Amino acid sequence: MNQYLGIGNLTREPQLTVSEDTTYCNFTIAVNNRNDDTSFVDVVAYNKQAEACEKHLMKGSKVCIRGIAEPRAYLDKEGNPRAVLKVKIREIDFLAKTKTSANMTADEAE
Repeated sequence: MNQYLGIGNLTREPQLTVSEDTTYCNFTIAVNNRNDDTSFVDVVAYNKQAEACEKHLMKGSKVCIRGIAEPRAYLDKEGNPRAVLKVKIREIDFLAKTKTSANMTADEAE
């Protein structure tokens, strides 16, 4: 079973891309690990989830993602080996600091 579960904050604004047959949204989250390390996880959402991510999320938003992990190894410009983890999400929970909540007035929040 290949399952990833992570809670983290977006490190940049989500980027929505619309192609002929699919819509997808890419963003990266920073996940704090138990040993005070931070992992950066690239995330991709598709179709309706992609549209919801672009509409509601912003840099700094906290999310919980569940999906399929796809590790990838490559060589950087200097020839050093690197590895990245990309997660194709199946489920996402918006935990805090969304565009909607950031734009609310104090009256609306009560």
